[in-house]
Amino acid sequence: MQIVSVLLRKFFLIIVSLAGTFFLASIALGKAMQQKEVRDAIRHFNHRRLNPITLRRAGEHASGPVALTHVGRRSGHTYTTPVVTIPFSEGFVIPLPYGADTDWCRNVLAAGTCTLRWRGQEYLLAQPEVVPLATVIGVFPFSLQITATANRLKQCLVLHLHRDGAF
Repeated sequence: MQIVSVLLRKFFLIIVSLAGTFFLASIALGKAMQQKEVRDAIRHFNHRRLNPITLRRAGEHASGPVALTHVGRRSGHTYTTPVVTIPFSEGFVIPLPYGADTDWCRNVLAAGTCTLRWRGQEYLLAQPEVVPLATVIGVFPFSLQITATANRLKQCLVLHLHRDGAF
């Protein structure tokens, strides 16, 4: 019984240590992203290397990135981008760590609609609007509220469920 108790304590300490390390690393990354050169390098790496890997499983599970499908505002091509999202009663909120000037965000704003794959289900979304973080921070889980505030996140994209909602 004593061995189980010791093992459980060690396991708990490892989990807490990993969570703390992840939290501190995310804050450090957010601070680094305040510099344009670092932010651009991270965007390039994500676009070319990380996004294709992430899209393989995006939107399938309760946590992790979701798959946002949108139409190019000039090309008319359909694109799918992995994003982090927070659901709320009227739709979804997407934090914009790079700001609203990303291609995918400008595409969604121009088209006025997009689809989002979350927890294995497709949602048709409309009425996109870029809003200040302060107006939607209440829907963020506590840990993301701290991280978003510490990283000086300024904007989010709010997407409302289309009147048809889920497909």
